[in-house]
Formats: sequence, C-alpha cells, structure tokens
Amino acid sequence: MKPKQAKELIADITKRGWIKVGDKYLPPSQAKEVKKAKPKRPKAKITGWIDDDRNIQNKKDNREPFIRLVEQELGVDVWPEFFFSTERKYRLDFAIPVRKDGSELKIAIEVQGGIWMKGNSGHSSGTGIKRDMDKSNLAQSLGWFLLKVTPNELLSYKTLELIKSKL
Repeated sequence: MKPKQAKELIADITKRGWIKVGDKYLPPSQAKEVKKAKPKRPKAKITGWIDDDRNIQNKKDNREPFIRLVEQELGVDVWPEFFFSTERKYRLDFAIPVRKDGSELKIAIEVQGGIWMKGNSGHSSGTGIKRDMDKSNLAQSLGWFLLKVTPNELLSYKTLELIKSKL
C-alpha cells in the first residue's frame, strides 16, 4: 500500500469511530470496551500529616544538608515542604511532626529568606507578609511550635539547640 493510500484509509476509519490503541486500530465496538477498561488513577491521600501522599513524596525526593544534620545530631525525622493542613495548600519549609517512637511532636522550621529583599517580590510585599502571617497563625492554631530562622542560621548550633529544647 502506498503512503498516500494508507493516510486516506486511516482518515476514513478514524471518521467512522475507530481508535488507535498502541500500534493498532480497533473498531468502535471494541473501542468502547477499551475506554471502559482504562484504570483510574487512585486519588491522592491528602491529610496534612505524615500519611499525606504529597508529604511522603517530598520526603522521598529531598535530602538537604539541614535534614541530614538534624537527623544525625538529634535523631528525629525531618520532613521538607510539609503540607500541614487540608484547609489551605500551605507548606512548612521543614517539619518534625513526630518522634522516632511515633508520638506527636509538631515542630515547624520556617526559613525567612525574604526579609532582606526590597520591593514587591515574594514574601516582602504586603500580600506576601499577610500570607505568611495567615500561614503562621494557622500552623500555631493546629498546635505547631513555629521556629523562624534566616538562611544563615539554618545550619547553626543555635538552631539545633532550639529544636533540641523542644524535644
């Protein structure tokens, strides 16, 4: 069959309802069955806690120096970009939600990098400051101890001691 004839044939059967599955075209009667059989993607589990699929994914993909330092020095799991609520899509920069024994801890570490910026960028604008305040208030209302540090303080003895004091 010539390429032009093949294109015409494919155009014709497509108009008549045939669908391509892999490298084959199926007639409309079989196409309906294929459409019904498509597996549905399971809905993500969104809980705002350690069983939240988003938090599990963030923890799996991230191994920052701060996380390794705290885990090594203090023996607790640190979760990056932790979704702590189902009400809003707010994330904590770092969270220590539970002790090794599974008991609740709820320590949040927020890195305040935007405090040195000027203008309407990110966290230093009126809107950004208000959003950060709302996030902090929500976290505290849910029982989180909120520790705010600058980027330079993150990997410091001072920050480790503050976290240790809450353990």
